[in-house]
Amino acid sequence: MSNRISRREFVISSAGIVSASLAGCASLGGPNISEEEYPAGTSQDGITDPATIVGSTRTALANNGYDVKLEHDGTTLRFHSSLQDSRHYRKVGDADFANEVLLDEGMLYIKYETHSGYEYYTGKTERSFSDFHASNSYYREDLPGDEEILWANIIKHIRGYFLQNILEVSEFAPVQATDRSGRAVVEFEIESVSQDAFDDTVTGSSGSLIVDPESVSRSVEIQVRTSSSGETSTAENRRYQVQELGNTVVSRPSWVEEEFQ
Repeated sequence: MSNRISRREFVISSAGIVSASLAGCASLGGPNISEEEYPAGTSQDGITDPATIVGSTRTALANNGYDVKLEHDGTTLRFHSSLQDSRHYRKVGDADFANEVLLDEGMLYIKYETHSGYEYYTGKTERSFSDFHASNSYYREDLPGDEEILWANIIKHIRGYFLQNILEVSEFAPVQATDRSGRAVVEFEIESVSQDAFDDTVTGSSGSLIVDPESVSRSVEIQVRTSSSGETSTAENRRYQVQELGNTVVSRPSWVEEEFQ
């Protein structure tokens, strides 16, 4: 994958580093931990090796059940997958609609929006559970009529705009070591972003990154504001969050029982 960010997701312009609007970050002094306690790929200077964070996160998702939420520009994507049940669920939508897919025992169950409302589809798939659980590819399913479902799998998102590219355009500073859901983690905040990644002038940015001892990114978010001809707008607003990692249970949505049982 190229390190250059797609124009569709980040736009390109002049060189430089733009400081983020982080209130009091420098005054926090960073975590009270030794250099040896930082997860691999990080240090008291920030993120030293983004590839380590991305690789560890991909491996953790591939080898465990997970419940992950991704958000950008009003759209929410959820990926919920159980290794013990070999059952995978995904949902994408906003406040007005949501398409859903369940993979269960080699069968696909799909709820999708059409001009006349929601429609439902079921059929066998020749793809394996692992293709849905941890593939670095797109999922495509032709539906009746001219409809189709096309989504990127979770690993492709992590390798792209929801983790890798955020780490590539941002400089992070550690702010504290804390506990999240029983796990010791190190929290970082964005202190600068690269002006190279945006056409318009960056006027402010913020965001955070949480990394566990295995160098797995438990969450990352970024917000960037830009200005052009006196007009200020939000150029980037993304969030990735691991809600569960390990033994997860995926339940069949109520619409599956209602439509196909």
